[in-house]
Amino acid sequence: MTDTLIKDVLTRTRRIAVVGVSPNPARPSHYVAEYLQQKGYDVVPVNPMHAGKEVFGKTIVATLAEIDPPVQMVDIFRRSEDVPPVVDEALAAFPDLDLVLIESGGDNL
Repeated sequence: MTDTLIKDVLTRTRRIAVVGVSPNPARPSHYVAEYLQQKGYDVVPVNPMHAGKEVFGKTIVATLAEIDPPVQMVDIFRRSEDVPPVVDEALAAFPDLDLVLIESGGDNL
């Protein structure tokens, strides 16, 4: 990906689902999601193990299918072997998805 493409996607993006978000502020998924929210993005936290809990003022949902209206970007914090099903779920839930971002060595659910 070029810097120009990344800038274009981030300029057009308003809603971002963060899969694997942790309520623990020391976890990368937490501070990335919080940072994105502070920068003006509408962040939807996703984690089935913490569904119903709140993190930075948002209620965590269990699955991408629960999100409405749709997101333009999905940021995944999962182990690499857990990523393919999340990508499949993202593409099924949001056929017009702009970007799926996989964070290297993401958090564990």
